Amino acid sequence: MVSPGPGPSPSPGRVETTSGPGSERPMAGSGSRWQRISTGRLGLWCRSLLQDYADACRDVALGVKEQPGKAGLYLSLLAGATVCSRHVPCDASFESSLLEASGALLLLSPWVRNGSSEGHVQHLMTLRNQGRLRYQSLVFFSLVYQAPFDAEAALYQAHCKHLKPRWTDFPAQILDVGFLGRWWVLSSKMKDSDINEEEFKHLPEHLRTISSRNLHSAANEKLFDEKYKPVILTEEQIERAEKEEQQQPLQGALNQ
Repeated sequence: MVSPGPGPSPSPGRVETTSGPGSERPMAGSGSRWQRISTGRLGLWCRSLLQDYADACRDVALGVKEQPGKAGLYLSLLAGATVCSRHVPCDASFESSLLEASGALLLLSPWVRNGSSEGHVQHLMTLRNQGRLRYQSLVFFSLVYQAPFDAEAALYQAHCKHLKPRWTDFPAQILDVGFLGRWWVLSSKMKDSDINEEEFKHLPEHLRTISSRNLHSAANEKLFDEKYKPVILTEEQIERAEKEEQQQPLQGALNQ
């Protein structure tokens, strides 16, 4: 009898499985996509990045425990910077404030308007009508400054780089500063806009400036009440008044 020879040896990399109901045939190199990503370069980079962030958070927490004052200062600065950046006024708010100030001055009589307030508002309105107002936001605050020409002007002087204003002249061109939702120069100029300083320039120096303490003082109330009292003259004052009356006719005759 001839003995059967050895059968064909299975090739490397193949797995023999029996076929039958319920049997599975695994594929060579099988695995989920997530496993391939996690074991690849991208997965290693993500794990190292998360580890760095976790270490940084632990260091921050440790620093807060060791130096709470310094941490509170940094948090206050960060919160203040966030509030300032969120309340930076825009160019539309400046135009609205300018028109509101101009309308408030128009409601006042020319005799009671403050000259400084009216001059400042009129200057801004002239620049606005000429298209020379410029707005610039600087993250934490904003600036409004004047330009020499309109943005759409086609003049040679407006586009030649050698004729443009220098940076050293820029501080003189600043008109207003916007900070925390307010335009501070315009607000300060509109303070006491209904008080005309020219009306008081002929008064004595001590009467030109009146503080709130003077307006509500007891001495002022006393003087207000005394003006309704009758005037009582002393004998000396009466004699002096009679002498002055007698001397007036004599002086008139001498002058004639």
